[in-house]
Amino acid sequence: MAREIVYGTWESSVQKLPKYMGALKKYNPGTIVEWEHKAFQPSTGAHVIGYVFWAFAPCIEGFQFCRNVISVDGTHLYTKYRHKMLIAAAMDGNQQVLPLAFAIVDDESTSSWKWFLTLLSRHVIRGRRGVCLISDRHPGIIKAVREGSDFVSPHGAHRYCLRHVCSNFNTHYKNVILKDLCWRAGSEYQIRKFNRIMEEIKSQNVAAFEFLDKINKEKWTASHDGGWRTGILTTNMSECINGVLKGARRLPLTAIVEITLARTVNYFVTRERRSHAMVANGQLWTDFAYKMFNQWHQKSIDHTVTKYNHRQQSASVVTKRQSGFGLNTHVVKITNRECSCGRNQTSRIHNEMDWRQTRERQQAQQRENSSRQ
Repeated sequence: MAREIVYGTWESSVQKLPKYMGALKKYNPGTIVEWEHKAFQPSTGAHVIGYVFWAFAPCIEGFQFCRNVISVDGTHLYTKYRHKMLIAAAMDGNQQVLPLAFAIVDDESTSSWKWFLTLLSRHVIRGRRGVCLISDRHPGIIKAVREGSDFVSPHGAHRYCLRHVCSNFNTHYKNVILKDLCWRAGSEYQIRKFNRIMEEIKSQNVAAFEFLDKINKEKWTASHDGGWRTGILTTNMSECINGVLKGARRLPLTAIVEITLARTVNYFVTRERRSHAMVANGQLWTDFAYKMFNQWHQKSIDHTVTKYNHRQQSASVVTKRQSGFGLNTHVVKITNRECSCGRNQTSRIHNEMDWRQTRERQQAQQRENSSRQ
C-alpha cells in the first residue's frame, strides 16, 4: 500500500517509536515521554507497549500563561489494534487552543485515564492549584478524577462538557426545544434565570426536568460553577485538536507522533507572528481582550448607576430594559472585581456593569477635583 511505502508498516513503526521518542527528548529539552509496558517477552527481550504519553516542552511552559482550565478528550485510532488517543488542551489569553499532552492507550478505561491524568498533573500542571478539568461523562474519567487529587476540591475542580450533557439529554427526550432549553439552563450564569429556565423545562416535561435535576449542578451549569470554568463550557479545545489530527488517525504510531509535533510547531510559529504584529501596533492586550472590552463597553452605555460608595468602591447598577427584561439592580465591587450578576466571576473578565461603575467613578473623581480647584 502507498501508506506503508510512505510511513512504514504498523510493526516497523512500533519498533521505531522508542528511538523517535528518544530523539524528541534529546533535541527538545524539557519534552516529556513516559511509557507503561503491558508485558515482557523473554524470547525476544522486548516489551509490549501498553501506553505512551508525550508533552512538548513549549506546551508545558505555555500552560503557565493560559487559563486554569484543561479540556480532555479521547478518540479512536484506526490502526491495526484499534488503540485510543487521549488529548489534553488549554486556552491562551487570545482564546486560542494550546495542545498540552497526548497519549496512546489500548483502551479508554479508569486505568488509562488515571495514568494519563496523573502524568498530566505531574509534568504539565506541576503543583499549580485551582485548575479545572472539563470532560465528557465517561465513567473512566469520572472514577479516575475521584481517585486523584488535583481536580478535586479544594485543589481543583472537575466539570462536565455542557454540549455532551445536552446531547445525552437529547438521546432520552429527542426534542429540539427541550435540548435548546437544556443548553440555555447550563450556560446561564445567574441562578434566578437558571431556575426560571428549569421551571420552563418542568412545565413541558417533568421527566426531562428530573433527569437534569439529578445531575450535580456544579458539574454542568455556569450559574452554580463558582467560577472554575472561566466561561469555558465545553471540551471544544481538545476536540479541536482531535479534528486537526483526524487524517492522522489511520497512520502508524510513529507517524501520528510526528504529526502532533508538526501541528504544534505550526501553532507556535503562527502565533509568534501575530504576537509580534500586536506588539508592533502598540497593543496592550490580546485581540480577544479588546473584543470583550468593547462589547461590555457598548452594553454599559444604557446602564445606570443609582448609588455609589466612594469609600467602599462599590455601586448599584440598573440594567437597560430590553425585550421585556432588564431593569435589574446589581452591586459592583470594583476593588474585589465582583458583580452580583456573576458574569465576571464566570469569565474572569470585567463586564458591562464594571464598565458603567468605573466610568461613573471616574466622573465623580473629576467633579471632586474640579470642586477643590
